[in-house]
Amino acid sequence: MYPFLMAVIILVSIIALVGTLYVGKNVNQTISKYEAEGYSAEDEVASLQNHGKKTSFRLLTTIYSITFVITAILCAIFIF
Repeated sequence: MYPFLMAVIILVSIIALVGTLYVGKNVNQTISKYEAEGYSAEDEVASLQNHGKKTSFRLLTTIYSITFVITAILCAIFIF
């Protein structure tokens, strides 16, 4: 049972890492898009503050909340 729990924790952590990299890639693509369209740095910052930051924060919060809950459940199973 313990190897199964460890495998699940590792799998959930890897999924969280992949999700984080996905969000980072999307933010980088957004920045590249604005640079290619010729927007100035001030326009990029304003746009990311209005849209990208909220979306990225929401996605990362969801990813790590799910990871925390699953890890806490597995630790509780391990302890009891």
